Amino acid sequence: MPGSHTTTWLPGPPRRDVEWPQPAGAIQVRVDPGDAVVFDRRLWHSRSVNRSTVTRKMLFVGYTYRWIRPLDDMPLDRDGEWWANRTPVQKQLLGEATHTANYWGVNWDGYIDEKIPLRHELQSRGLLDRAIPWLR
Repeated sequence: MPGSHTTTWLPGPPRRDVEWPQPAGAIQVRVDPGDAVVFDRRLWHSRSVNRSTVTRKMLFVGYTYRWIRPLDDMPLDRDGEWWANRTPVQKQLLGEATHTANYWGVNWDGYIDEKIPLRHELQSRGLLDRAIPWLR
């Protein structure tokens, strides 16, 4: 829905089993298999009901600020062998952190935790140059 990112509320049905008209201004996006649709994730968006016999699959990638944690809780067996064999960087990228505020190693007061796995790895490879403001 174009412009819907400026609102915090959208009317909807009282229950899932109640038919509800499409919201005013909504645009139906029809694409072919393999097509990519790029849009601001803050826009109100939804999928439609698949009434065909063909299974639809999609990949939704949300690009956002680096201090935002993953939205979905991934059902990982953190006590299993697969998880145990992940590197600290892999675990961090899969969502392991003690708190959202220090997920990427930067606290709200500007403190930088040099031991955060990804930051430590980049630093050990010489890929963090503190002379570049956005890498501080």
